Amino acid sequence: MKITVLPVTDGLTHVLADVRQAGLQHADTDLTVIASTLTDVTVHGLRFCPDIDACLIPPASPVPGGAAAELAAFRVDAEWFRMNDLQLAAAVLRSRLMGLGYGLAAVTQAMSKRYAPDFTLLPLTDTAVETMVVVPGAQSEEAWPARRYTAEGRTDATRIARPVFDSAKAAPGVLKAIREADVVIFAVDERPEFTAEPTLRLPGMMDALTGTRAQVLTVGADRLDAETRTGLGGEKADERLAELLAEAASARPDDGPTTVWG
Repeated sequence: MKITVLPVTDGLTHVLADVRQAGLQHADTDLTVIASTLTDVTVHGLRFCPDIDACLIPPASPVPGGAAAELAAFRVDAEWFRMNDLQLAAAVLRSRLMGLGYGLAAVTQAMSKRYAPDFTLLPLTDTAVETMVVVPGAQSEEAWPARRYTAEGRTDATRIARPVFDSAKAAPGVLKAIREADVVIFAVDERPEFTAEPTLRLPGMMDALTGTRAQVLTVGADRLDAETRTGLGGEKADERLAELLAEAASARPDDGPTTVWG
């Protein structure tokens, strides 16, 4: 059974854990995780992809005297952005590879070999997309990264800007993973305006989700507006995810075992 879950953020790792626990109980499950890239951020000149890192890197705390702690101690840039040494190391390598011209999909694939997850990890987009939130400033409006806006608890946004979003496309393999899945899980975190809603506006995304052969399940879809929920369709699975995955597995013809990527 092929399961695709998207767009996973660092606020939805519990959904990923539930999917893995339920889906990987079946020997023939092939799981693809599509991590959001819409609130990626550049800090200290390095490209951080917190949602990809949340899917890939084991949780860790900053090490006293470590590189991340030392950067924080300087208090010169982005004190609102918390990181640990593992995330910092990932950002250094990611920035170097992207600086050499590799797309984010290729970089993520290469970096996945370090941790060998039991699922295929894809970035939502192959290009750098950064969500900026425009807020009132002392003299004029200021554009803050969405992660800073959230971290500092602001609620006074005047608008949201994504400078390169109009040219962004789904990363290689993303739409295919949706179309060829047996089950697609579309998850919505607490800030749908930053991730879930723009995900649905990527070229081909809504067509893939509504035209797929897969059973489409939604988690947190009540956070979307009524028109978007209606357009997306699917079946609410918030409290029944494990049950619905088990039903999908039992209803699927036995095509023989497949190998989970790892």
